[in-house]
Formats: sequence, structure tokens, C-alpha cells
Amino acid sequence: MSGGRKNPVVRLLAVLGPGLFLIGYNIGTGSVTTMASAGSRWGMSLTWTVVLSCICTYFGMLMFGRYTLVTGDTILCAVRRRLPYGDAVAMFLLLAVTIAEFASITGLSAICVDLAREWIRYASGYDNRVIKAAITIGLSLFLLAAMWRGSYAFLENLLAILVALMGLSFVITAILLVPSWRDILVGFVPTVPHEPNAALIVSGMAGTTFSSAILYCRSIILKQRGWTLAEKKPAARDAVVAAVAMFVLSIAVMVCAAGTLYLVHQPVEEAVQMVQTLEPLAGKFAITVFVVGILGAGISSLIPTILIGPWLIADYTNTPINPRSPSSRALVVVGVLIALGAPYLPPQFAKPVFIMILTMALLAVIVPVSTIVITVLLNQKDVMKEHRNSAAMNFACVVMIVFSIVMSYYAVIGLRDYVHAKFPGLW
Repeated sequence: MSGGRKNPVVRLLAVLGPGLFLIGYNIGTGSVTTMASAGSRWGMSLTWTVVLSCICTYFGMLMFGRYTLVTGDTILCAVRRRLPYGDAVAMFLLLAVTIAEFASITGLSAICVDLAREWIRYASGYDNRVIKAAITIGLSLFLLAAMWRGSYAFLENLLAILVALMGLSFVITAILLVPSWRDILVGFVPTVPHEPNAALIVSGMAGTTFSSAILYCRSIILKQRGWTLAEKKPAARDAVVAAVAMFVLSIAVMVCAAGTLYLVHQPVEEAVQMVQTLEPLAGKFAITVFVVGILGAGISSLIPTILIGPWLIADYTNTPINPRSPSSRALVVVGVLIALGAPYLPPQFAKPVFIMILTMALLAVIVPVSTIVITVLLNQKDVMKEHRNSAAMNFACVVMIVFSIVMSYYAVIGLRDYVHAKFPGLW
């Protein structure tokens, strides 16, 4: 069949593949729990955080992608080659992002297992340790099978299905539960609640959307697809679609929590609360759709989260991604083992929801380095030539840097307050 007669859905996926992959990565249970935690505590008052995060994410995807389209290099490779102390900076970014992402696997998998178990109990009345073990083992085996030999094209198609399922679920639920539009509009005015953990949750909301991992993945995926400057327009369009979808889905989750849990003053502390508390408020249909969305979000996010280690190593070493290499498979096994053991961590160690907020806040701390690095790279005349940053693009870079520094400040304050509350004897 000729290229011009391909199925429209196939052609759409061919254009939007990189964006769909990043949506699946970005809108995981980290986003869901962080947005739900914010919506359940403060309604729609933190909408501004999502708006600014998505705008910065769009420009970040555009700029990280443009560098790779022009030079053919991924970002960590470019940092090593073209910046002072490049090896040290690239290694810091590699280790910081990988450690933070692998830490988030614990929260991601624990939340998925808890929600699946709660839904089985809710639907059938059965709940025991065997069910929990079966869900955990089943999830781990699925992840291992998907990534052991899976090519990028296979993973992209799998994530496209999960993203579509997740997106429909969240949007339908939000329509059923939408609060007043006035409350949504008021949330566009930047304010930070003067309450415990507010700074941590705000930075977590930014970290789960405007994340260094997303930006490096953007560069890696474009190179993996073989895109060059000839695909400049599709790449720009894809970035717009991805950023808009991230905004819509994030706001949809906040709406679900603000339209129900916030009204009854029930902040999200545990993932299963979203099922237990929402059921009498929203009805069985809305809860069923919402749980399907969360599970789709969790699985679509777990796959790229586990793959981030091998992909960043390929970026750092300037080698092709090889899912069958020993190092790649070793890291996949490590990620799957974390997913297998996470649901059995003692509750007093850390709650899965708060693990996700903490790791998202840690990711926010890394972003300023990433935004400064890409700004410097895009202004190197000998490399970028006529494609180096214009004044308008440099202004956008400055906005990204300032926003990332502000969010990092909130993250540090929030992490400090959390550690002080958890371990008061430290100071």
C-alpha cells in the first residue's frame, strides 16, 4: 500500500508518536496522585502551576528537540563534547535523573497494585494476600515481557493504547464531576497555600510535568526515529499536541479531586482513598472509569521510567539504544525487581502517594541545570550556525530557567520541612 493511502489512524500515530510516548511518561500515577492531592486539598487554586509547567514543558521539548534535529546529537552527548567540565555535568545529570526516576518506581508500582486490589475488592468482595501477590507478580511479568525484547516501535504503539485509554477515562470523569468554572479561572492567579506540605506539593506538580527526564527523552526519541530538520514542522506540531494533552489530563485529574474530595474536606493521603471516598460521591460508573485511567497512567509511566536508565546511558555514550544489550536488560531487571518489592514495603517507611510527591519534587531540583545547559548549547554559533537561538527563543529560555529555579526553591523548602517533621532531632 502506498504511503498516501495509509489508514488515517496509522498516519496520525506516525506523526504524534514521540508526543504520545512523552504523554504516557509524563501523565503517570505520579501526576495523578500529585494533582489529586492538590485538588483534594485546595480545589483548583493551583491551576496556575499546571499552566506554567505545561508552557515551559512545551518550550523545553521544542528546544531539546531542535538541538537534536539540527546537530543529530542527543543532549548528554553534546554536554560531554561541548561544555566545560562536560563529563562531570553529564554524569551528574545521568545519575540524578536515573536515581530519582528509579526511586519513583516504588510509588508507581505500589499505587497500581493498591488500586487494582481495591477495585477487585470493590467489584467482587474478595480481598486477600493471594490477590495482592497475583496482581504484583502479574504486573512485574508484564513489564518484563514488554521491555525484554520490545523495540521502540512496539513500546510506542503500546503506550499509545494506554494513553488513549487513560485520556478518555480522565476526561469523561472530569466532565461528570466538574466544579464551577469560576473556581477554575480563579486558580490561574499564582498563590501558594500557607499550609504544611504546600511547597512540596507545588514543586511536585511542576516536577511531574516540567521534568528533566521528559526533556532528555524528547531528544533521544527524535534521534531514535531518525528525524532531522526536514521534520522540523511535524516536531513542533507534535510538541504542541503533547503539551496541550498534558495540560488537559492534569487539569482533568485536579477537577476530579476538586469536584469531590475537596468539597468534603478529604485530602488524598493514600491512593485507595480515591476509590473509597469518591464512590459514594461520584457513583460506580465514574469511579470505574477513573480507576481504569489511573491504571493506564501507571503502566504507561512505569515502562519509560524503567527504560530511562538504559536510554540515558546510550545518550551519554553516544551509542544506539539496544534493548537486548546486557546492560539494558540488567537495568530493566533492577527496575522490575523494584516494582515487584515496592507493594510490600512497610507502611511506616513511606506512603506511596508521598513517595511520588517527594520524587517529583527531587526532579524539580534537577531542572535548572538542564535548562541552563540547553540554553548554552543552543547559543553556540560554531555548532548551531544560523539555527542558534533568536532573541525570542532566548527570552523563552530565561523564562524556563527562572520558573525552574522558583520551583526548585519550593522543592528545597518542602523537602526541608518534610525531613524536619519526619526527623525532628536532626536540627
